[in-house]
Amino acid sequence: MKRGAWGVIAVVIALAGLGIFSVQRLEGSAPILVTDEKVVLGPKGWNLIIDLEDHDSGPRSLQVRLLDQSGSRSLAEKSFPGGSLAGGDSEASRQHFELHLDPADLRVPDGTATLVISARDWSWRDGFAGNRSELSIPVLVDTRPPQVALVSGLTYIKRGGSAAAVYRLGEATAQDGVRVDDIFYPGFPHPSGEEDLRVALFAVPVEASEQPSIRVVAVDSAGNEGQVRFPARVQQRIFQQSEIEIGEPFVERVATPLAHTAGLPEGDPAETFQGVNEILRGRNETTIREELAKAPLGDRRWTGAFRQLPGSAVMSRFAELRNYSLAGQPVSQARHYGFDLASTAHAPITAAAAGRVVFAEDLGIYGLCVLVDHGLGLSSLYAHLSEIDVEPGDDIEGGAILGHSGATGLAGGDHLHFAVLVGGTYVNPMEWWDPKWVRSHIDVRLKPPRS
Repeated sequence: MKRGAWGVIAVVIALAGLGIFSVQRLEGSAPILVTDEKVVLGPKGWNLIIDLEDHDSGPRSLQVRLLDQSGSRSLAEKSFPGGSLAGGDSEASRQHFELHLDPADLRVPDGTATLVISARDWSWRDGFAGNRSELSIPVLVDTRPPQVALVSGLTYIKRGGSAAAVYRLGEATAQDGVRVDDIFYPGFPHPSGEEDLRVALFAVPVEASEQPSIRVVAVDSAGNEGQVRFPARVQQRIFQQSEIEIGEPFVERVATPLAHTAGLPEGDPAETFQGVNEILRGRNETTIREELAKAPLGDRRWTGAFRQLPGSAVMSRFAELRNYSLAGQPVSQARHYGFDLASTAHAPITAAAAGRVVFAEDLGIYGLCVLVDHGLGLSSLYAHLSEIDVEPGDDIEGGAILGHSGATGLAGGDHLHFAVLVGGTYVNPMEWWDPKWVRSHIDVRLKPPRS
């Protein structure tokens, strides 16, 4: 073949290669942008996360702009390595970008705005400027705390007791209720159905500070918190202590099986009892609070006072501190919330009020246990049963049979351990058994407020 022919072939091959290369460099796939669908910009700001991906010619640039009432401004611009001839770095086809948005630094007014995020790649498209992607993200700027107005007035509450707060909200909130020290009690729609009117049952825990801070708080979707001090007078109470001597037969018969099931030490009687009374008790209390918090009933199911188990006698004191000894030596301590109610053996256990069963199974030291949600954060507990006759999800009336008494769990004999909880805090059942107290402290707050 003549030299000229080889030259033509070489030119053709070069042109073909250049054509193929040009087609590759003229690829039309725009960069992929992934970020938040919306931004709520409150006082704490917002961490904007942007993921950029382009596996063809590679990412070239990224720009973030803010459009608000004052106009358009650039918040960030970033370029990525590469060149018009070779394109982007193949190892940099994915980019991760973070930008903290602070309304104070941005000096953006409350209201609506838009984030415009755009990216280009190293394609030769658009006059060598590259393929372009753009996202418009709606922004809500909200730096003002929600308004909270009290409706209920001065309230007297005993340590270990319950109360109700009624208040109005100036806007929809993500969370509202009463905060006692650092414990939060959620609010619910007021039974009157009046718009923006809310009610929260709350407690002053036995372990609360001497003069607890009690405030009605509301937090909006932007994280702004509005609060107002709740006018309360906390009446102090003295909680009794009791000394209880246990024996090795009791540990062997009652505590050791519980320790074995829970994976706790079983050898030394003192260590076994301590593990069950403290470690297992702690686990069980966590379960109780988790179960009650899953899907609390937002409407009131009970009417009037709770009913004590018929024919029962109270055999303990609320919140007494029990000091346990073995062979004359202190081994453990625990506060006993609720009451031990003695009746006949295998007695029918009835619900103190209407509600919904949220838990009905074995629960460590409580044995066979039933939890009933009565609505608005109020619940009751029934423990040491010999059998359970209800299931989670059952809607029950006051007086419904939940099961029968027994000696399961950490119990020395047949009895019912009964407790009342408000928002996961144990409170004195005596209040809820008292019709006069319920009328004057709770019912009056659940009626439509006077105009």
